[in-house]
Amino acid sequence: MMEMFSVYSEHMKKETLLQLARLRQSSRLNGYASIGDFHEGIFECDHVSPWTKSGCSVDAEIMIVAQDWSSSDVLGSDPPNLHSAEFGFDPKFPTNKNLDKLLERHLGLNRTACYLTNLFPFVKLGNASAAIPLKELVASAQQFTLPEIEIVAPQLVICLGLRTFLALMRAVDLKGSPNMEQAINSPFTFSHSMIHCVAHTGALGMNNRGRSQVEKDWQKIAASMPSGSPLLQGAEGSATQSEFNTDPLTPILSP
Repeated sequence: MMEMFSVYSEHMKKETLLQLARLRQSSRLNGYASIGDFHEGIFECDHVSPWTKSGCSVDAEIMIVAQDWSSSDVLGSDPPNLHSAEFGFDPKFPTNKNLDKLLERHLGLNRTACYLTNLFPFVKLGNASAAIPLKELVASAQQFTLPEIEIVAPQLVICLGLRTFLALMRAVDLKGSPNMEQAINSPFTFSHSMIHCVAHTGALGMNNRGRSQVEKDWQKIAASMPSGSPLLQGAEGSATQSEFNTDPLTPILSP
């Protein structure tokens, strides 16, 4: 596990995060590809995850952690997705569309005001739904995600999906195997950051949890913010539940 950092200035944060990105670039994991292996390195970047390109505020109060960025089938497709290569995400993917709506509705933020990353920085072989063993998620959390949390020092870390949350739990030696409901109601603290679980904003997670319950979960996170938080000022006057019904989250048919 990489030594934990205690950094304060924006410049120091960026430099230390770059060191972490260099570690990812030089690392290999048997059974997985690396981000730079596709289309002559078009997806390579100076972040732990290319997703960070779309939300890279190193002083963010909110960090979003998803499980992994992509798969070999997606990155190896021809022609490559040039928007993903340049900006680190595809805005047409339900995962991204739903996340953006939830951030705006409940926290008054867009992704550029947050710090986005993926817990597992390698590329799984096969399709986007291929499984990653929990022990490998935990190892990546210890090597990459926990240092990112310490460096950025957000007030809230929002984990997309149960396995991402569980991997962070195990990475800090917390015991237990909560189900989704238990995890959502059991945030924990690491390095002064509160770690929350929400349903993944992609296909399976949103369908299983249900749209109305997802809205309530995010409302609860917003309500947990300290009174007077600048984050909540941006969310004042956000949509009511009836307004959500007139502007539903993106229908989800694929991850």
